[in-house]
Amino acid sequence: MCPLVALYMTSEIHSESMQRDRAQTEQRLIEAVGLMIAEEGYDKIGINRVAARAGVNKILIYRYFGGLQGLLDAYLQHLQLNLTSSAIDMERLHNATLEEIFEYCADYFIDEYRRFRRDTRAQELLKAALLSKDYPANVFAEREQHLGAIIKQISDLIQAPYGLAFATFMHSAMITLTVFKQQHKKPFGLDLDDDAAWGQIEAVIRHIFRGSYAFMKKQLPDLTTMPHLTESDLSSTDGNPA
Repeated sequence: MCPLVALYMTSEIHSESMQRDRAQTEQRLIEAVGLMIAEEGYDKIGINRVAARAGVNKILIYRYFGGLQGLLDAYLQHLQLNLTSSAIDMERLHNATLEEIFEYCADYFIDEYRRFRRDTRAQELLKAALLSKDYPANVFAEREQHLGAIIKQISDLIQAPYGLAFATFMHSAMITLTVFKQQHKKPFGLDLDDDAAWGQIEAVIRHIFRGSYAFMKKQLPDLTTMPHLTESDLSSTDGNPA
């Protein structure tokens, strides 16, 4: 074999090996961040501790990510896949009765927060977003923007002028309770580490939605007057979760 060809092939193999090693190291560092957030909390993240947890030299964090913030940004980008909300079937709501719309929304709301309570990392990120002035504020922004658009469409569908305010109130209440659970607090003696307590909370949520339905039913006695969504309205949200 020609020496130049052999040298070129050796160089290519070495380059591929380095790229593979870098990808594996980056993944180890990102996974280390996730484990540390879940086990110790966002505030405990430091460049030396992450490097030690991943079993790599901290210089590689600077080389591959430009520093700790770059690594955290990479982790957050990776986590976005888990923070996205499931799609809402607007076409189904378009063809539903007012009562069915409220039942659907109650089910969706409860399912979202069941999923959130199971995700320790998402809870830590939320707590950091609420308490840390240095925390990137856009972590949940895309998710909230998408949900805000959906809520507005549902509000328009049922002619509810306070839909966003209602959703904000419910969302804030559940976020507070989720943070309390993480901190093992017992508001008014309610043990949030007990599944039975969450069963009671979910029952209350359903009562709130049913009460809202009863109120809206009085505002819309003739359900045939409910506005209809256009094809463009449906396509603007269908299959595009945040």
